[in-house]
Amino acid sequence: MEVENLHDGHRARMRSKFAKNMNFSNFEEHEILEMLLFYCYPRGNTNQTAHRLINRFGSLSSVLSASYEELVESKIIGENPALSLKFFYALNIYLHVDKTTDEIDIRDIPRLKDFIGDLFYGISYEQFKLFFTDNSYILKNHMDIQTGSSQAVEISLRNVTKAILNSGANYFFIAHNHPNSSSLPSDEDILLTKKIITHLRSMDIHLLDHFIAGNDGITSMRQLGLIYDFEK
Repeated sequence: MEVENLHDGHRARMRSKFAKNMNFSNFEEHEILEMLLFYCYPRGNTNQTAHRLINRFGSLSSVLSASYEELVESKIIGENPALSLKFFYALNIYLHVDKTTDEIDIRDIPRLKDFIGDLFYGISYEQFKLFFTDNSYILKNHMDIQTGSSQAVEISLRNVTKAILNSGANYFFIAHNHPNSSSLPSDEDILLTKKIITHLRSMDIHLLDHFIAGNDGITSMRQLGLIYDFEK
């Protein structure tokens, strides 16, 4: 009973610490995770569990972005706590991302980059997205076309072509992310872009840009001059 009272008192102190500023500015990463675990474990000490998770995955962000399977396989927490942590992570992404595409003029590159950055926020694996626009260059909709690992995503030109033809759009752009590296295009990114442009040009379908989201921001391949060079 004395141990339980000690832990209860610790939880009260942690909550009081948060209540002073209503933010985590004075918290260590393990303390934030510890408080999240309060909601997974109604009673008991979650401090050691938080430390073990961060030691295992490297950081708070890495703990939360780890897959459900990875969390369970770590043997540090069980299925229900793992599901709860994934819920917190998904909620954070949901609240961060602006899902509204109304009246986004794709020629407004700063706003478009912000929108694309939000779409890739918190995603720890490579993902490839298609964006469709009307003749007035207003963004109409977007879709995920393929996903991969934290290092790479294999793109099927056939899947890209099928999705664009089904959309009925003649103008589109693409975006993918480099979760753990720079937003500068790789040789593979440049080659893929060239293949897409060459393949679709005969159908009067035009690639407007290829954006890459990295850990240093968003890069536009058109702004780098790469897409213009392909169109000569």
